[in-house]
Amino acid sequence: MLQVSESQVRLGLSAPDKTEAIRIAGRAMVDSGLIDPGYIDSMLGREAVSGTYLGSGIAIPHGLPEARDLVRRTGVVVVQFPQGVDWGGGEPARLVVGIAAKSDEHIAVLQRLTGVLGDPAEAARLGNTSDPRAIMAVLNGEAPAAPVSEPVPVPIEGDSMAVTAPSPHGLHARPATALVEVAKRFRAEIAVRHGGTTANAKSLISLLRLGASGGQPLTVTASGEDAAAALQAIRAAFEAGLDEPVTAATPAEEPAPRISPADLDYDGRVIAGISASPGVSTGPVWKFQREELTVAETAPDPQAEHRRLDQALAAAAADLRNLHEEFWKKAGAAKAAIFKAHQELLDDPEMVAAAHALIDGGKSAGWAWRAVYEERAGTLAQLADPLLAGRAADLSDVGRRVLRLLAVVTESVAALPDHPVILLAEDLEPSDTAKLDPARVLGLCTAGGGATSHTAIIARSLDIPAVVAAGPSVLDLENGRAAILDGDGGVLVADPSERDRGRAAEARIKVGERREAERLDRYKPAITTDGRRVEVAANISDPAEAVQAVEAGGEGVGLMRTEFLFLQRDLPPDEEEQFAAYRTMVRAMNGLPIILRTLDIGGDKNVPYLRMPAEGNPFLGVRGIRLCFEREDLFRTQLRAMLRASVEGPVRIMYPMIAAPAELERAKAITEAVRRELDVPPVELGIMIEVPSAVMMADRLAREVSFFSIGTNDLTQYVLAMDRLHPVLAPQADGLHPAVLRMVERTVDAARRAGIWVGACGGVAGDPAGAVLLSGLGVAELSVAIPAVPSVKARLRAIAMADAERAAREALDCADAAEVRALIRHRFADTGGVS
Repeated sequence: MLQVSESQVRLGLSAPDKTEAIRIAGRAMVDSGLIDPGYIDSMLGREAVSGTYLGSGIAIPHGLPEARDLVRRTGVVVVQFPQGVDWGGGEPARLVVGIAAKSDEHIAVLQRLTGVLGDPAEAARLGNTSDPRAIMAVLNGEAPAAPVSEPVPVPIEGDSMAVTAPSPHGLHARPATALVEVAKRFRAEIAVRHGGTTANAKSLISLLRLGASGGQPLTVTASGEDAAAALQAIRAAFEAGLDEPVTAATPAEEPAPRISPADLDYDGRVIAGISASPGVSTGPVWKFQREELTVAETAPDPQAEHRRLDQALAAAAADLRNLHEEFWKKAGAAKAAIFKAHQELLDDPEMVAAAHALIDGGKSAGWAWRAVYEERAGTLAQLADPLLAGRAADLSDVGRRVLRLLAVVTESVAALPDHPVILLAEDLEPSDTAKLDPARVLGLCTAGGGATSHTAIIARSLDIPAVVAAGPSVLDLENGRAAILDGDGGVLVADPSERDRGRAAEARIKVGERREAERLDRYKPAITTDGRRVEVAANISDPAEAVQAVEAGGEGVGLMRTEFLFLQRDLPPDEEEQFAAYRTMVRAMNGLPIILRTLDIGGDKNVPYLRMPAEGNPFLGVRGIRLCFEREDLFRTQLRAMLRASVEGPVRIMYPMIAAPAELERAKAITEAVRRELDVPPVELGIMIEVPSAVMMADRLAREVSFFSIGTNDLTQYVLAMDRLHPVLAPQADGLHPAVLRMVERTVDAARRAGIWVGACGGVAGDPAGAVLLSGLGVAELSVAIPAVPSVKARLRAIAMADAERAAREALDCADAAEVRALIRHRFADTGGVS
């Protein structure tokens, strides 16, 4: 834990403006031996891109990440400006805490300041005190902490507006996450009041504890320099539904009533629950066992415990980001939003501050964290609204994710048997469910939970039958006992009769036949009924997936994301490491082509060794080929490894984010120079079509490459000016929008005139309607997620290309994506080609 000495507290100073105040704090940090003088400029640079005013008269200037080598040692100084310094928008800062940190060690100081932020009287006292020990007591954790169960009060003085909690389920996790993400874009203090309770709009847990059901009135208040803009953005977010689906829920999404066992006509013992995911499965049951986590109550070194908690939070956050990205690829943005909500729970300032306060009182990091999240989960579980109460499981999931990294003793999870089973559990956390292998889990049945829980949503997206809220009696069934899980009827049938088994088998025949046919035919080419062929390849992210792509029926790899080699490490991979990885993949393809995309990393990813500055909009900054030019050493090393691997099989190299012919010319020149150094044969070169300028210049670009690959995800967000991960706009960022389809048409036309082919490797390629429309527009190769390869090929074999072309022409004249999707559903309703 950082300790502040009396020499690091400067009282009674004055400054004409924020810049001079930062310089004064910086000079104090230099005098204390914390930083080199050059770090002061970085502190001013940080302020230019991201304000450091926290509120309640407190600012925390610190430098940009790339200047950490100018930090001599971790520490803070506190400079008091009793008369106040305007920190922008009329917000006076009276307590300026200059922070020097080589990592995230300063977080503990921030947590101690959190309690002051919500107490204007305390903040005013510290901003005017003549006793340095008063400030030291707060920053050193010597001041008494508020009880864990009490949320930090939120000031609500300012402009207000009335809104209504989104229907039908109110301010539950997904809309609350969307609200938090919008609120965090502004410096203003923002509060949400429901009845007599007020919540911090930047704290997910605080919002959930409001217990606001659908249609209930809320008051949003903001104070600060950008309060008006914040209220306007929040109003727009509420009007857009706060990321809630705008259409009525499908029957599969609605909780099904409990069904009387007699209504289902089963002979075996029927345990009734609630349908959470449709489908019927038969097999032995198996009780899921989670590890037991043990923590010591106290710890002798609070500083070490603060550090352990910060590290565990950072590791858990990275895990959640990876889980969100992987699940986004597998199940789409709406389902993956569950884990985005989990990230907000983990980043909740009130919860983290409470845990650090307990550590200051002598508790261990594990004990403190568990006490905090269990207390808050218990509060959520007692809410009257069942959907909001169900978020307790999500908080417990997040809490255990961190606790696993802090536990002193961890007992291993009991492994699942080698054969497929119906899994029984008290309840399953969402991350447990997301990691389940559908090939080994026939179905899920939980004693608790609900049909609207995130676990149920994930089970549906993975196509695993599920029944929830079946009661504790399900856990009395011994492992291996035969059962039927009827997800449609919402029951588990123990000891089923032969008649029961027969009825269950009939229910599975139709889906089973279709999936088996797709599996058996996965190696057949995707040739339409009128004899036109579309290649279906796979997107992969690591060497192991190359084998999976071939086994799934992929006719090559249309996109190999090389970023996996560069992320989550302290140094970049050398040439030999990259060569070994690329060679492994090329050999696994056994003669099938593989497209290796050069490094596509931008300011949105944390890669410390690249020393990339924080960018206000990283998607419009140095990313893709621009980064390769900035770090030509990395680019040349990667090209050497790729070209060496090309000797082993058909390798194509693809450049990302090409926006102009000059960029392509430079990339090709570097590649050719490297190729000549290695004296290896030339390879096919291509580019990603991801930005509108590349589309408009496609005729020029097509003369210089062998192929185009349309990255529909990025192209969609750049064409529609909508971030595909934006909490409010993401549902509208649909790649089937006519504007995007017109970009595809223009790209294909330019490629045809130049005699090259066009592929597509974004999410639209694996979409049922997208596969048809892209093919109809002339895209020759669809590169999709590995599990989607057999179904996409089967889908294309069921349609005529002439029909797809006519549909594509009609889609270009539609008004929006919804109209396009309705058109495709209507036109292909009788073919079975589009679901």
